[in-house]
Amino acid sequence: MPGFAAAKEAGQPCPKLGHDGLCTIYADRAEQGFAGCLRFECFGAGQHVVQTLFEERDWRDDRELLGPMIETFLAMRPVSDLAFLVSRALASGPDPDTTLRLEALQDELAEIAASRETLRDAARIAKAQSDVRQVFAALDPDALRNS
Repeated sequence: MPGFAAAKEAGQPCPKLGHDGLCTIYADRAEQGFAGCLRFECFGAGQHVVQTLFEERDWRDDRELLGPMIETFLAMRPVSDLAFLVSRALASGPDPDTTLRLEALQDELAEIAASRETLRDAARIAKAQSDVRQVFAALDPDALRNS
């Protein structure tokens, strides 16, 4: 892929991932052909999956965890994206009614992210996504840009 100097199969770890779970080329990843890593942002989905949903277990110690962890990460990504948007909207200083709606959405997204089971609830995630869209449609775009 453009921005990634290594070819790998889907679901395989990056060849630059160290045994400690950290990037071995973080400081100069763009110079080493991994500029795509600069543009990729999961808004904490990966950390949440590993630290919370898999209780800091490591797929390198138990290869059977790799598939479930990837599946959970893919389910977590849209929830993390929505949570980021909600936090940005709250930072924009919306009116009190909108703040209440955003705080309720923040709570709902946290509940969804709380377990692997709730992350499988596609209807609940779709409803949260729809609710976030409705709130964003009413927000001032300039306020969001400045937050």
